[in-house]
Amino acid sequence: MPAELICMGHGGLMNVAELLGPEDLDAVNRELDQARETALAAAADVVVKFGNDHNSGFSLRLMPPFLVALRARTLGDFGTSQTAMSVDEATGRALVRYLHEAGIDVATSYDALFDHGMTMALDKLFDGVDTVPTIPVYTNCGGDLRPPLHRSLALGTAIGAFFREYRPELKVLFVGSGGLSHDPPLPEFEGAPDDVRQRMIEGIEWTDAGLAERQRRVIEVGREHGRGEGELLALNPEWDHTMLDLFDSLDLETIAAQEDRAVIATAGRGASEIRNWLAAFAALRSYGAGHYRIDHRFYRALPSWIVGFAYVHALPGATAERAAA
Repeated sequence: MPAELICMGHGGLMNVAELLGPEDLDAVNRELDQARETALAAAADVVVKFGNDHNSGFSLRLMPPFLVALRARTLGDFGTSQTAMSVDEATGRALVRYLHEAGIDVATSYDALFDHGMTMALDKLFDGVDTVPTIPVYTNCGGDLRPPLHRSLALGTAIGAFFREYRPELKVLFVGSGGLSHDPPLPEFEGAPDDVRQRMIEGIEWTDAGLAERQRRVIEVGREHGRGEGELLALNPEWDHTMLDLFDSLDLETIAAQEDRAVIATAGRGASEIRNWLAAFAALRSYGAGHYRIDHRFYRALPSWIVGFAYVHALPGATAERAAA
């Protein structure tokens, strides 16, 4: 197929296997193995990776709503790759020109620094971020003043149109990651103490020791969450399945109509990462001239990983039933 889609979780604790019981771990590992086989079989010329950052490489000193990285490197947090990304700079530049003409104002970077929000899925699918030509498409999902969800729908729709109209010879794999329901232990700017706000503005110069300490703290929070304790919002499988059903029915507009605060109140601060899924599915739907079909769907609530974990694979084109209709 000229285009495919994979959406999946990217929780930082995905590299901490001992947090899961044997049944959950076996099920998730089977799905990740299948996802990797699917990604490699796609033999994509370029991967368009819709992802975000957790105030690690980006800060509120300058927070773009959307950004296309033309060159990038990775932080290596939570055991993910720490290296330069293999970025398709030429195609990325052409995409940015197209997006600007289409009314989608994206920032650019020649030295983007991404954390596991961009890298975890690429590590799981391709054994690293330097193994396949990629265009990283960043969305502010965790910083202050996030863009409304309908702008992610517009972004993805324009990206799909670009590849359909101007790069039809390329095999493209759209990858979105994050969530689903997910309430990571991260501060919100509004309501945070002054010193925390200042750190969110200035950013952090991460060291190996600092990354290790953050991972240790999050692991302990994961253990606590797995016991049903602590202050984090509980996972919301009902909301997760509703989102998956809407993706399955191609009803991206209902997803895009959600108000940001309502999403967070319902499914946690990390549920804002639904923007990455929305943009990826919008790209596939646009590429497929209004149609796609999901051919694999997996979901499991994993409190110890602080994530409602899902993996979905989809292809452009209508199912037989939808085509007949």
